[in-house]
Amino acid sequence: MNALIDKKDFIGLERCSWFYSGAETPTHRGVLQAVTDYLHARSLGPVGRERNAATEERCKRNLALLLGGQPEHIALMSNASEAISMIAQALPFRPGDNVVLHVLEFPSGVLPWLALQSQGVEVRVVPHRDWQIDEADLLGRIDSRTRLVVTSHVSYLTGIRFDYRRLYEHVRQTDALLLLDATQSLGVVPVDMMMADLVVSSSYKWLLSIHGGAVLAVNPQRTAHLAPRYVGWRSVKAAASGEAKFQAFEFQPDARRFELGYPAYSTVYALESSTRLLLEVGIDSIERHVAALGDVLIPFLSGLGLEVTTPSEAGRRAGNISFRHDDAEAVAARLQERSIYVMGGDGRVRISVHAFNDSGDIGQLMQHLPDCL
Repeated sequence: MNALIDKKDFIGLERCSWFYSGAETPTHRGVLQAVTDYLHARSLGPVGRERNAATEERCKRNLALLLGGQPEHIALMSNASEAISMIAQALPFRPGDNVVLHVLEFPSGVLPWLALQSQGVEVRVVPHRDWQIDEADLLGRIDSRTRLVVTSHVSYLTGIRFDYRRLYEHVRQTDALLLLDATQSLGVVPVDMMMADLVVSSSYKWLLSIHGGAVLAVNPQRTAHLAPRYVGWRSVKAAASGEAKFQAFEFQPDARRFELGYPAYSTVYALESSTRLLLEVGIDSIERHVAALGDVLIPFLSGLGLEVTTPSEAGRRAGNISFRHDDAEAVAARLQERSIYVMGGDGRVRISVHAFNDSGDIGQLMQHLPDCL
């Protein structure tokens, strides 16, 4: 099976088999050119600022297409942790309220709620069952004091893909909001921001961009009451002049109320380029591609006697495929010596398959993995 995006378009892929996309993706040459374009724009004064604004507008338009929303629903943040923490501070928690999440969450989706425990907010953590969590398990912990349900679309740990649409059908009948972390899915499988209240994603993994940016998508249907505790000149309507500007302000009516100041424009340029590429290739095509490669890889891993925590059903996984191992870091290190990049840690080895992977990569992994276990 050939790659959907030519390996030659990435820097360094001729030297390795890259299954590291759940952590980082290699640099696409279009992204390199985009960052260079930004640096040139900085030398153009007012014209450069106009280019920055136009690139930001295109970037938000691309992201809106990927997420099934509108550009005004998209805010550009510094990182996903910042976005989640701003949401935590914007929610009107009272003592006795609770947040429902599960044990397979990444720390950035856990820590902001732990910080609220000192204010009397309860954090309800749903355990896994043989590394699987059903949406019903989360629904069973919701009550009248639940203010937020948190889940990743795809677990960084096990690779399980949650049916957030089914979850949201029930959550939106309550007073709770649904926060979906799409960091491990946006760019490789479809994501519908209108089937959650808030969606966050980093920029440097499956979206093929670089560090310094994150996406916050705000579904306007049930979030009008959210008022950030932080404020900056970009998050408010045009400031009043004279004495009035020292007396009051009004937040932007859309997702821009979460943007405090200028974004990292180098990342915005990179993200505009990478999201344009992903739209051209087609997320549906990428989803089918990684599913087909996973269909080859999962039976192979199981045949080695490994405990695969990722579901075999294509609809219950995305690009991440994980198996348990007591010395996962050492396995990853031995594979790295053979120019095969995987993530090892948290008691599991994670193999991340993206659009630039092909059957040759899978063959290399299948050839060398048995000797590295």
